[in-house]
Amino acid sequence: MWKWISIAAIIIVIFIVLAILLSRIRLKLEIAKHDNDDRAHLEIRFLYGLIKMDYDIPAILITGLEKGLLYRLDRNKNIHKTDASVDSGNIDTEKIKQFIHDIRILLKGTQSLQRWLRHTLAHVTVSKMEWSTNISLADAAYTATSTGMLWGLKTSLIGFASSIVRMECTPKVFVVPYWVDRLRFTTILNCEAKISFGYLIFSMLRLSFRIWRVPGGIEAWKRVISKAPENHQANSKE
Repeated sequence: MWKWISIAAIIIVIFIVLAILLSRIRLKLEIAKHDNDDRAHLEIRFLYGLIKMDYDIPAILITGLEKGLLYRLDRNKNIHKTDASVDSGNIDTEKIKQFIHDIRILLKGTQSLQRWLRHTLAHVTVSKMEWSTNISLADAAYTATSTGMLWGLKTSLIGFASSIVRMECTPKVFVVPYWVDRLRFTTILNCEAKISFGYLIFSMLRLSFRIWRVPGGIEAWKRVISKAPENHQANSKE
């Protein structure tokens, strides 16, 4: 009796583990810019939609080279619907230099980090890509020229993205000129992508192995990751 119950329990556990590993993490990104109004929304769903997380960036303000880029980030975690946190700060030249320095440390502390990233992105499938832009430079000739340049830029970016991820859809790209006598810029990007939860776990294990194989790799990652809480506290005090 207990023998069959144990076998049934093991089979159920195996099915649950397989169902989790075969599930997909789904990402939905929406970016909208209307003149000086910037918004971005990232939705992450996994375990067949049972777990959902939303990240919103309702305001981005460029204040110049001295102050850098001011940002405000609202995080709404649907796992705990009553919890919400807001982060704000600025991205200046020093932080960009520090970011580049940290990237170099991680590259040295990981065996073939670029190859790992390329292989991981190759398993990301894009199921939707829509990008529309309206522009006006208050002059017909300048507006026409900028429209052509935007077409070229978008085509290059979409081509580059297609070379590193799997495109399951045909990207829809639009550039429409505004024939008005004032500056105007509007762009809307909608993108949906997915990746296997099981492969992501496998990829993280491979990354851990690559870090472990490099002498001092674990310490390098610890140094870079440990800076995040310190930076957050510094921004909060400001």
